[in-house]
Amino acid sequence: MRFSLKTKISTPIYDETLDFYKTLFGMSVVEEWDSPDDKGVILSFADGRDEAFIEIYYSSETHDFSGLSLQFKVEDLDSFCSTLPDELEKRGPVPRTWGSRYLYLKDPSGVSVIVYEGGN
Repeated sequence: MRFSLKTKISTPIYDETLDFYKTLFGMSVVEEWDSPDDKGVILSFADGRDEAFIEIYYSSETHDFSGLSLQFKVEDLDSFCSTLPDELEKRGPVPRTWGSRYLYLKDPSGVSVIVYEGGN
């Protein structure tokens, strides 16, 4: 049996959140819909991997995303950091005791995003 994972982010700031994941992580649209009472998009990595998806869903309500973090592993954290806009709030890279390095971000909806190298 094979599994994949989709994480849904419901947000009133749909466009900004969508742009964050497309721009920073090169994610591309797999599916998109926009009807009067239902608007959303499903993103996947541009290289065609189908194991992890993010759904950005328009909601007029603000949600509490405390306790949630999306974590992206990269081969070269310094190279990734060099692509980030200067105005983006970030902390790190921070060396972790188990040998990884973590960069801490927040998406426009308040979801914690960790980009890391090393470890699993």
